[in-house]
Amino acid sequence: MRLVSVALLCLAVTAGVAHAQTPVAQFRLQDQPHVDVPFHLDVIAEGFEETPAIAQPKLEIAGATVTPVGVQPNVSRSIQIINGRRIDATRVTWVMRWRVLTAKQGVLKVPSLTVNQGTKQAVVGSADIEVEVVPVADDMKLALELPDRPVFVGETVPAKLVWLFRRQPQQNPKFSVPLMSLDTFTISNAPVTGNRDGIELAVGAKTIKMPYTVDRATVAGVEYNRLTVDFYVAPRSVPTGGKLEIPPSSVAVALPVGRANFFGEAPSRLFRATDTTRTLEVKPLPVTDRPPSFAGAVGDQYSIEVRTSRSVVQLGEPVQLDITVKSNQRLDALALGKLDTEGRLPKDKFTVPDEPATGELSEDGKAKTFKVIAQVTGPATEVPAIAFSYFDPTKGSYQKIHSEPIALSVKGGSVVGAGDVVANAPAKRPVTETASDLDPVKADLALSTPGAVSDHPLRGTLLWILIGLLYVVPLALLGFRSWRVRTAGQREEAAEVRTARRRVEELLDRSGTAPARELAGPLAAALRDLSRVLDRNLEPSDAALLAQLETESFAPEAAGRPLSTDLRSNAAGLMRRWLTESRRGRLTPAGKGRKHAAVASLLVLGLLPSTARADALSEGRAFYQEAMELAGDATGRKNAFARAAVALGEAVRQHPDRPELLADWGNAALGAGDVATATLAYRRALALDGRNARARHNLEWLRGKQPDALRPIASAGATDTLLFFHQWPRSQRLLVGACAFAIAILLLVPWTARRRRGIAAIAVLPLAVWIAMVVSVVAEDRNRDDAVVMDGVVIRAADSAGAPATLGQPLPRGAEVTILERRDAWTRIRIASGASGWVPAGAVEPVLR
Repeated sequence: MRLVSVALLCLAVTAGVAHAQTPVAQFRLQDQPHVDVPFHLDVIAEGFEETPAIAQPKLEIAGATVTPVGVQPNVSRSIQIINGRRIDATRVTWVMRWRVLTAKQGVLKVPSLTVNQGTKQAVVGSADIEVEVVPVADDMKLALELPDRPVFVGETVPAKLVWLFRRQPQQNPKFSVPLMSLDTFTISNAPVTGNRDGIELAVGAKTIKMPYTVDRATVAGVEYNRLTVDFYVAPRSVPTGGKLEIPPSSVAVALPVGRANFFGEAPSRLFRATDTTRTLEVKPLPVTDRPPSFAGAVGDQYSIEVRTSRSVVQLGEPVQLDITVKSNQRLDALALGKLDTEGRLPKDKFTVPDEPATGELSEDGKAKTFKVIAQVTGPATEVPAIAFSYFDPTKGSYQKIHSEPIALSVKGGSVVGAGDVVANAPAKRPVTETASDLDPVKADLALSTPGAVSDHPLRGTLLWILIGLLYVVPLALLGFRSWRVRTAGQREEAAEVRTARRRVEELLDRSGTAPARELAGPLAAALRDLSRVLDRNLEPSDAALLAQLETESFAPEAAGRPLSTDLRSNAAGLMRRWLTESRRGRLTPAGKGRKHAAVASLLVLGLLPSTARADALSEGRAFYQEAMELAGDATGRKNAFARAAVALGEAVRQHPDRPELLADWGNAALGAGDVATATLAYRRALALDGRNARARHNLEWLRGKQPDALRPIASAGATDTLLFFHQWPRSQRLLVGACAFAIAILLLVPWTARRRRGIAAIAVLPLAVWIAMVVSVVAEDRNRDDAVVMDGVVIRAADSAGAPATLGQPLPRGAEVTILERRDAWTRIRIASGASGWVPAGAVEPVLR
């Protein structure tokens, strides 16, 4: 940084000591100026007051482009106490900043400036600034990518700044993008998200952080690091000749040169890369056939939705309208325009502010909500459909869409509904029938009974507890009874063993006192009986012991003395040895059976899964009954159906598992002409209960109104008749299968020791039912990827608003599609004919949530 000549500055600084309140000002540079690299030039002014604000003087430098950045006061306050006296001091420093860009090497002559604030004035002397050249790096490239087609005034188009580099930068790059400083363009960008900080770029007088991505790219066989900054450009006016020459963009950054030292630090030097001059053709919007509601919106896809703060007002009271416009592009520059023009709010019924409303952008910038206070000044029965016009650059013509009308009750007027005015609806809206077309002969608009509307398939924890019991209890009974039957003989044998053992133990206890002649023979007999019960063959040593006992009873002295201690001990040891060996060799089928039964029970348990408001429902049914009674008033009937659809939709959000309620919601939407909501409701009702006659009949009727390419193929015939249970609710098939399994297992349970083959053969029938239910549940296609088009939308060949359309006509509301892939804000779908493409994610609603 060098400021070669700052003539008057030194005088101003030295004078500041003698006159603290004398205004002084001087130039100050932030960085060393370089060719094609923007730098900041500041004026530091002191001795001025905090208020009023100082106007930034105009600065012009020959051979350079100067852009004012802003004026900011820096205020510091201090308190001193000297000899008990408090002294308050305030110091105000004003900073004025300009951004300077020059394409010439050499000295820039900065003229003198005068800074004024009321009666105070300071003069900044002229100065010279030396500008150096930054060498061009061969391993860096910069490109500003703009659309290669003409764009229209007001059209928001994507643009990219792509920087390719090979060496690792030693500091943040400094970009110069002249396009962003042109007054003829509006620049917008997505907000910076995540942990990564944005790239700072100068947009007009501001510095904005823009999000970027970094990846690898190969260009002409050379691999580069690639930094991409995505932003949006909207031309404000048509340049002279229709083509705008955009000066080259540039980037300057410090790159390493030479060899790194021991600490990995290498010397660096500033290098730059420069793009070429770009040309953008801008076309004016046609004046012919421009609608009165057009306010400058340009694009190929928009939608509009209106909500009100309340539906019942007094004449003269205000009502807030929330008008949301959505698009497939950012809407930073979108304006709503006046609401009291043709096709919007009639002046004899509503009064709106003269100044246009300021919109609020959504997080992704693709939706903008305008809050407008409208005063009801006439006998209005609704907020009419509000027109929104835009110019479609792909079609080269103006397009007009409408919001849905909203019911409004004004005291003293008649109450009407949400779908009233058919004449104000868009001319091309597929499958939207008038109230007279919705004849019960064609569509079954009957309302469900009060009891049926609360019916819903069993589900949740209670369902799985019942299914678990139906599987576990029969299996437990089968295991228990099978064990009892298999071990009956063993248990009888165990009883005989216990009796024989107790007999031996009793005689051994008496043998210590009773004469040997009385007990020796019976003890030998008891041991032989125990051997028989244990199914043992006597070994020679065992037989010898028994013979000794029998001989002992005939000894001459046996009548007067008991058995000897050795003989009693040998007899007791023999009994214990037999019993021990018998236990070791027994394992047995009984123990195995218990283990297998336990394992089977655990396996079954392991396979088991883990575990509306009444006023909205009653209000919806009341509106529905009112609609059914208005047979001769098509408009009133449609209004009542619309109110019923709103209330029943709220009830469905509270109770999404009631098929009859879903069918009622679909019927109300169908009666109001909302075929998209009706189709969605019928599909969800049939997903819960495929036997719902009203939903099935009306869905088939709606499908009959769709073009052949959009009509799903309905399977019907002998297979559906034979496999009728496929239409049952999933929970019902699970319960029927569990009951059939329980019956089959209970028939196989051996309740008695004698098996009855006839009863066991009957178990084949419930087992077949169980297999059919299991196969039906496992193999069913739940259509988890099915969806319904909720807004008419163009299906495109790629996930981009600029991609060509794959169909000649937009997809109508209510079309049934299959979701193939989701990618950010886009969804790839397939229609019934097999054609596929991309639509905005918000345009389709999945059938299963």
